[in-house]
Amino acid sequence: MFLVQKRLFCLLSCIKSPIHLSSHQLCSLFSFSTAEDHSSDHRSKFMLVDPLQSCELSSKEAAKMAKDRICEKELPSSSPSIEFFKQNGWSDAQVMKLAKRAPKLLHANVETALKPRLRSLQDMGFSDTEIVQLVSSCPTLLLFRDIKPRINFCRSLLGSNERLLKACKNNMFILGYSLSRTIEPCISLLREHGISDEHITHMVVTVRCCFRGIDNLKEVIKYIEELGVPRDSGVYPYALDVLMSLNRSRFDATSATLMSFGFSQTDIIAAFRKCPYVWKLSKKNICDKMTFLMKEAGFELTSIICCPMILTYSLEKRLRPRYEVMNFLKQNKLLDKGYILPSVMQLSE
Repeated sequence: MFLVQKRLFCLLSCIKSPIHLSSHQLCSLFSFSTAEDHSSDHRSKFMLVDPLQSCELSSKEAAKMAKDRICEKELPSSSPSIEFFKQNGWSDAQVMKLAKRAPKLLHANVETALKPRLRSLQDMGFSDTEIVQLVSSCPTLLLFRDIKPRINFCRSLLGSNERLLKACKNNMFILGYSLSRTIEPCISLLREHGISDEHITHMVVTVRCCFRGIDNLKEVIKYIEELGVPRDSGVYPYALDVLMSLNRSRFDATSATLMSFGFSQTDIIAAFRKCPYVWKLSKKNICDKMTFLMKEAGFELTSIICCPMILTYSLEKRLRPRYEVMNFLKQNKLLDKGYILPSVMQLSE
């Protein structure tokens, strides 16, 4: 907002007579980016002894690890699996991550389980760095005997090691789903309903609940049809994306929030068909934006219903700054009559 005010000050300081802003000048006022402040995370560390004595832990992590190990069998005085991982390029922090996310790996046999499965990953063309990333994201992978068919199928679907790593980072269980009972049937069903492989791979990478089960997927598809979203519609994959990541109660709760501001059931359906991603917003997020738009910025409800996408814009970084700039320009008679706030909110940066 400071940058906008600065530009306005420079503009107004040069004004000798009343003027109107052209579309190019108006758009340029909004063309700025903000820098984010990054702070370092300084945490005190200490050494946890036996059998993880070589791995550094913060006090908080150590307490959680101790709690997690209550139900685990007592570990021996030394752990061959920990040494194995460290010898193969894992840092102390990465070893601790494995220990917390998949404690069974600490008991895995190095010779009969860890070594051959790690070798399989190397044979499939993964670099040492990629193996660390893959196993760190999906540590249970090394507990499966059939890791090759699981990885080959998902990698073939996604198209590259990079996209596979991204999908596993987003969903640590993706390689744990059964190919025959879950993944293959779900993908076949999506294709039967006209979902392209491009959209399927997008969902695999971004939607954590993409493979919750064939029955769940059938239920979601049925509900989308009830909402009247055509299969050949460009929004269909995105509607599927949203409903697969939400449960029905969350969807209904978001709908109720919108209805509290005046949306009818018909308006709800119309808004969902235009912008399903509104239903991923929190109740507070929606309430804050609706309150601002209707009570402060003077939006008509019909304007929001016609363009529900506006609710996905940032209140502090887009909606409020643009409202304040437009309000200032209007008060100082510097704005062409053709510009209205809803259209300005939708302008790209």
